[in-house]
Amino acid sequence: MSVLARLVRDGVRVGGSVEVTAEALRATGPRRELASSRVALVLRDPVDVVRAVCALDGQVPAMLILSGATGAEAVSTLMRQAGCEALLTDREDLLARPGARRLEEALTPGRQAGAVATAWLMTTSGTTGLPKIVPHDLASLARTVKRRPAPGGAVWGLLYDPSRFAGMQVVLQALIGGDRLVVADPRLPFGEQVATLAAAGVTHLSMTPTLWRRLLMAPGRDALPLRQVTLGGEVADQPLLSALAAAYPRARISHIYASTEAGVGFSVTDGLAGFPEGYLDRAPDGVRLRLIDGMLWLKAPGAARGGPNLDMDEDGFVRTGDRLEVAAGRARFLGRDSGLINVGGAKVHPERVEAVLTAVPGVVMAKVTGRRSPMAGALVAAEVQLAPGLDPALARRTILDACRAHLEREAVPAILRFVDGFETNAAGKLVRTAQVEA
Repeated sequence: MSVLARLVRDGVRVGGSVEVTAEALRATGPRRELASSRVALVLRDPVDVVRAVCALDGQVPAMLILSGATGAEAVSTLMRQAGCEALLTDREDLLARPGARRLEEALTPGRQAGAVATAWLMTTSGTTGLPKIVPHDLASLARTVKRRPAPGGAVWGLLYDPSRFAGMQVVLQALIGGDRLVVADPRLPFGEQVATLAAAGVTHLSMTPTLWRRLLMAPGRDALPLRQVTLGGEVADQPLLSALAAAYPRARISHIYASTEAGVGFSVTDGLAGFPEGYLDRAPDGVRLRLIDGMLWLKAPGAARGGPNLDMDEDGFVRTGDRLEVAAGRARFLGRDSGLINVGGAKVHPERVEAVLTAVPGVVMAKVTGRRSPMAGALVAAEVQLAPGLDPALARRTILDACRAHLEREAVPAILRFVDGFETNAAGKLVRTAQVEA
């Protein structure tokens, strides 16, 4: 198997300056005492994540790649599950642990030929609890990387956490696809990160729908010379796709269906939410789909190796946890099965309600959750961010009228409040908490 470092064609830049060259990425390996260790990475600096995976792939049996924001208790649990003996981190609260060291102390110039098939242990986003470990290897993660004939054909911006599946996809496309990778400093406010990418001439950008909504509100977003707009990780609704097409008329807009568990599935580029019904019979790039009782099952060539955290059938199809409805030749995502709200026996998909809310003019973003109710079991609660200058009282009436016109009675929010913004997790997704008392 090819080792990542051998495939690297360009370096990593912070803003417009070279931070780590391709030669440096190729020339560094782990110290000898780490060579037989299963290593966990908990690094807050995205450039250090790139340096670490380039140095360790092919040199250690396994890398457990965790977000730099992972809680200390979760780090311990996940390391134990993965059998990791060593920890590379830049967090002071973790450095006192046995086997923990800083990245600089673990790497050394010079490397051996990559003789080990390194397992890349990625984790799910953990929006509703402890993340799950899903085993990959470089081949499964880089399956859809497009190698260009010469370096520098595109400039990818990185606003994702590279420890997440979607972020690693951007990193690998840039490093081994022949593109440039520009990293924004995650410590900066979001608007300043966008300005950094614009100043560096970023042409290709991949984010969750939540982050794209934030970008559309960011000052200076018109300065991004985007040729490729990619969405993934959450449901991409029609209002957002249309807004992005208007904001970046020269860009190709793709929404990708992928997950840590199932790997990269397919992309849709026709500007419409969901995907053509025909994909259920014949999806692109050798991907196979099944729809069983409204649940999507997916089998991608060279995807994850399987494991205790994968719900996989005997044919190798992974249960994605995403529910679909098919109508008028289109399959549309309803939302995660785990997020259903039970309102008096009626099942409500939060993402479906959010799509109605964000279609209302003046609604920037919305989040729908369940609130426990002794009478109904649960109530639908909506938090909504409005565009500046809107009258909240008028907006409330307009929003509720739209919900009553397009949703079943049980799905109309019983609780509606306006907020200034939303919290996102390391994967760039909305933070969804468990149901609480109404």
